[in-house]
Amino acid sequence: MSDPRTLEFGAPRIIAALHLPPHPASRHPAAQSISRIVDYALRNAERAVRAGIPALYIQDVADTPVAPHVQPHTVASLSVVGTALRRAFPDLILGVCLMSHGAREPLAIAQAIEAQFVRLKVYVGAMVKAEGILQGCAYEAIQYRAQLGAEHIAILADVYDRTGEPLARLPLVEEARQASVFGRADGLVLTGLSFTESLEMLGQVRAAGLGVPLFLGGGANASNVAQALQVADGVIVSSAFKSRQGWTREALLDEWASDRIQVFMEAVRGASQSV
Repeated sequence: MSDPRTLEFGAPRIIAALHLPPHPASRHPAAQSISRIVDYALRNAERAVRAGIPALYIQDVADTPVAPHVQPHTVASLSVVGTALRRAFPDLILGVCLMSHGAREPLAIAQAIEAQFVRLKVYVGAMVKAEGILQGCAYEAIQYRAQLGAEHIAILADVYDRTGEPLARLPLVEEARQASVFGRADGLVLTGLSFTESLEMLGQVRAAGLGVPLFLGGGANASNVAQALQVADGVIVSSAFKSRQGWTREALLDEWASDRIQVFMEAVRGASQSV
């Protein structure tokens, strides 16, 4: 495994991605009040913490369609949610990930809520996504983090986020090198269109020895997490905790099930004992 010391809080083996209900300003038919969104976040985070999950990030996944730029209400609402989580779970490793593209806003939220990391989906290069063409934000992220005096906030950068298609695709390892060496990301997130492809991507980048932690960005479940942790320093997970599977409106709004979290974490502990 690569040296995880580039992250001040270490490389947590499991990071739960807490997808929040839609904000009223999203005009989504299932939009909820801020107080109900906060309650949703606290309920689900409590289930994760009770099961032994060390890290969690909040994300505005249900605010669709995705805005071309981060909206002020998103910054405000995630700051409120994040503050409630930090107060309730002071020892939780906390992070921020936004659906709309940008580096300044997630870093600003992270500093305000005393979070330890952000996940940035288009860090180097350029990608075509549902909301249009997005360009890498590495320079903006590094400069703004320094401006905030927030170098303690780690940047986890996706390499070829599976929700988009890169323009002028470089070889995977070169793109990962651009993100980690030239972009100075503190960790890399890799996710293929299938679990098998994800393992192949992780294996290729692992062999390059870039010296930063590698995370599987999606597709982990209780059946395959042991296999994932053989090539990744950690995994990011959400769907495996839900009773409804797949990317549907109903699944996005589903809550985490305590029994599913427990089964997943038992598989993680089994993988640790077999090493």
